[in-house]
Order: sequence, then C-alpha cells, then structure tokens
Amino acid sequence: MDRTGGRGQASDGCPELATRPNLARATNYLVGGGANFAPDRAAVNEMLAMDPGLGRRIQAGRAFVARAVRDALDGGCDQFLELGAGIPSPAGLHSLVGPDARVVYVDVDPVAVAHTRDLLAAEEAGRVAVVEADLRDAAGVLTQLATGPLDLGRPVTLVCNSVLQWVADSDGTELARTFEAYRSALAPGSRLVISVAHPDELAAEEAAEVRPIIEAAVAPLRLRGRAELDRILGAWEPLPPGIVDAVDWPVASGAETSGFYAVVCAARR
Repeated sequence: MDRTGGRGQASDGCPELATRPNLARATNYLVGGGANFAPDRAAVNEMLAMDPGLGRRIQAGRAFVARAVRDALDGGCDQFLELGAGIPSPAGLHSLVGPDARVVYVDVDPVAVAHTRDLLAAEEAGRVAVVEADLRDAAGVLTQLATGPLDLGRPVTLVCNSVLQWVADSDGTELARTFEAYRSALAPGSRLVISVAHPDELAAEEAAEVRPIIEAAVAPLRLRGRAELDRILGAWEPLPPGIVDAVDWPVASGAETSGFYAVVCAARR
C-alpha cells in the first residue's frame, strides 16, 4: 500500500506503487485533495483536456451530497456510512457533518483506506472510522460496524457519492440486492443518498466515445441510466423531488445540468 504525507512523497517505503494512476487518488486530486501522485494528476489532466467541464460536473455532484447531508442532519440523523468513499478531500464528509456526528468510510481499495487512515486526525478516533470492504458485501460491512462507532439501532444515512459508475462489473439487479440488504438492516428513518454519472443526455456516439477515454485514464466505467438507477433503489422510497439532476436537488436551479443523477431515499417499514 502507498501512503503520502504530502503530494508525491510515499510514507511507507513503497514508491513503486505510485507509478500508475489510482482511481481514489485521481479523484482526490480532482476535488482539491493532496493525497495523490504525479501519475494520478497526469491522468486527471488528460481527461480535463478532453472534457473541460468534468471538474464542474464532479463538484455539482459533491455539492448535492453536501445539501443532502445537511438535510439529514436537520432531520435528526447524525450517523453516516459512506460507501466507496475513496480518499476524503479537505471538505470530506467527516468535516461536513460537524464534531458531534459519527462517520464510517468504506472502500475496497487498500490504497484509499491507507490514505484515509493517514489523513484522519487522532482526535477523530471514536467518531470516525475506516472499513476496508467491498460495498456490495453488505453483510461484511455491517459485521465490521458492530464494534462502532455507529449505533445501528438508530437511523443512519448511507452515502454513495459518485461511486456506482465505477462498480462496472455489477448490473442494476445485483446492486438492487445490495441496497436491499442495507435497507433491511438499518433502522427505520435511515436514508440513502446517491449521486451517479449517467448517459441519458449523451448522444449514442458521445456515450461510445466517453467510456474508453475514461477507462484508459483511470478505471472501468458503467454509466447508470434513470431506469437502471430506479431498479437499484428497489424498496428504498425516493423523497421529493425524486431522481433529478444533481443541480436540481432539492429544487430546480436553472443551472447547467451536471450529467449526475441525484436522489435521496428513506427506509420505511
């Protein structure tokens, strides 16, 4: 695993692992973090050269998640489980929710987990934790949560921030089973917050062009259309306004669309 104390400086004696792009580190660079290396920055800059609007769209998805998290806090939910969290940025979830809320980050990538553990301050122990697990292994994730810091007897907000398009080998049916497992295990009043890149505004030739460009730079990609996202949600109940562009949650903004669907759901019993 490679860890950094700053850009480009490996802290665990394994600099060879920093010679190729890593999705978590590349995303960290794209959103203004410092836990990345030159190959990650080069991959992102290559994508930005071909698609200058990418940064704006990513930020729109993150801004939606920030609004949804504040809404959850206003509704009395102070526990958050972020799936496929990658490496937190300076404005990561644990910073957004304040010192009294509890957060668990989950990621399958040991690189992301190592960086996250390095970045979290010692004083956050007890309220912020990191779990190395595949988000699709709901039972495994929930088992690891048994030791804290979340109280699964109270509502939890489940956050999937721009991650489902990277679970490229799973279709909507498999992910629907995954999210149903979480819904069944979490307390009534829990929420699900999803932002995901979609192809629904792209012409067929554009969609065909986008995927190989991004995959060549960072990782396999599967854009999720509205119908597939609706299937993934299953018995989770979308709250108004339902599935909308990220810039239009919770109300239509009139801003340029982001290419990310956004939805907040409730777990009912």
